[in-house]
Amino acid sequence: MTGSAVSKGLAKGNVVKIERPTIEIPKTKCTNQEACLDTFENALEASKDDLKAIQAKAKDTLDAEHLAIFDAHLQMVDDIEIVKQVKEKIAAGMNPLAAYYDVTESFKAMFEAMDDPYFKERASDIKDIQTRVLAHMAGTPLKDLALLDDDAIIVADDLTPSDTAALDLSKVKGFATEIGGYTSHTAIMARALGLPAVVGVSGIMTLNEGDLVLLNGNTGVLEVNPDEASLQAFEKALQAYEETLERQAKFQALKGLTKDGKSVPLYANIGSVKDMPKALENGAEGIGLFRTEFLFMESEKAPSLESQIEAYAAVFKLMQPVIVRTLDIGGDKALPYLKMPHEDNPFLGVRAIRLCFNELELFKTQLKALLIAGKDYPDVRIMFPMIARLDELLKAKAILDDVKKELKAANTPYQTNILVGIMIEIPAAALNARTLAKHVDFFSIGTNDLIQYTYAADRMNDGVSYLYEPLDPTLLRLMESTVEAAHAENTEIGVCGEMASDPVAALILAGMGMDELSMSAAALLDVKDHLSRYTLDELKALKEKALAADTAAEVKALFND
Repeated sequence: MTGSAVSKGLAKGNVVKIERPTIEIPKTKCTNQEACLDTFENALEASKDDLKAIQAKAKDTLDAEHLAIFDAHLQMVDDIEIVKQVKEKIAAGMNPLAAYYDVTESFKAMFEAMDDPYFKERASDIKDIQTRVLAHMAGTPLKDLALLDDDAIIVADDLTPSDTAALDLSKVKGFATEIGGYTSHTAIMARALGLPAVVGVSGIMTLNEGDLVLLNGNTGVLEVNPDEASLQAFEKALQAYEETLERQAKFQALKGLTKDGKSVPLYANIGSVKDMPKALENGAEGIGLFRTEFLFMESEKAPSLESQIEAYAAVFKLMQPVIVRTLDIGGDKALPYLKMPHEDNPFLGVRAIRLCFNELELFKTQLKALLIAGKDYPDVRIMFPMIARLDELLKAKAILDDVKKELKAANTPYQTNILVGIMIEIPAAALNARTLAKHVDFFSIGTNDLIQYTYAADRMNDGVSYLYEPLDPTLLRLMESTVEAAHAENTEIGVCGEMASDPVAALILAGMGMDELSMSAAALLDVKDHLSRYTLDELKALKEKALAADTAAEVKALFND
């Protein structure tokens, strides 16, 4: 069986199927409106209690970014429009199960009809909430998924965040689902947990409980009840994979170094202090991207100055340097307490620094918190996202200067020498890098957005996924020119997008002379391993060949050995 490989790794185990309970939707009328409303409201409260309990359990295994998914589900349970429509149907005489089913089905259909894969996949979130609430109304709460046998391969139509968090992950070897894409929650959770996963596997639910499965998260292939030859071949591949992981573990205590001992500083991307243990374990030399939006997303109201100071300082005291990205909300991320108007194309709309200019007090409070939290730490850096033009950069710096003046006037200690930089993620900024470099201390290239804006290809749209190619020579030449512009003005430049997590791409970026590469903590050892095999001169020579290539395939062929 084949599907889409969304989380790397190899796994052998036995099928454990997760199937949704069948809940009969009665056609009876509601004869006691008060009792029907109580049934509905009690089911909502029980569902919220479930989600909060699962979220609390998941705090030991998931970071802030992935825990925020449960906050989104809690908000869906309380969705004003859904609750309103259900109560209207109950008032009209419909029983609570039928009323809730009808309303949530219409919302699910609305999401399924959307073109954007990200929003299309939110239909599965509605389905998850629907199943949970209906199960409580029917008096058949969902089964406990914590009791599993060893070496389980979890098979499902789709895995919800609550499914994943409820599992005994010490027994799980991998995931395989019928539906889902790279941005589905199954994929997101699998990557966060370091478990191999394959999604979009047609017919996966026809498998029997206990079937032996060989799951390849690198190729998207699953072998079911394999013959002896296939089993032996897989065991050999699994042994080689485990030996690779064992070899790479030796790099935990080492810095990023080429074969001839030249330094290539490797940093980690984090969403909160909860991500720091893995970064420290794998020997990150700094934090190249501290995504602060998750602090704002995990609360029903804007985080206070005090809570932000505490959250930032908790990271600063563990590692230096730390590059903190100011609030990057918009696009696929929203805040319930901000009035964000509907936009037909939010990725090209009011997001990141543009939103911060509109929400000035929110922005200034964050800057104030960063300056105060950084007062005892010498290498804290502030980075503005989504800068397109010089006037935006100058405006952001002027606001930062105003905040400093306010702190000084109030005799509040703060970091006076904080470094300031911007993300290069819009082609206009890359093309104007020489001018922008005169006004900042550093650049960090956000490849996720730079790629999608350069090629006009939504990075979450499978229909144009062939255009989302980090090793395309056009992109590499754009990045090379940005490096040259930055260094001409003695401005540091690094990369903090997903591209740096790809060891082949990391080799080319090192050959370009990037001052640092920042990546997911899980990728650090693999990148260190690859860097150690080449001298700096060899990387520069490979980079030149990559820049001269015509296609990404030609670039990849340079590293086939």
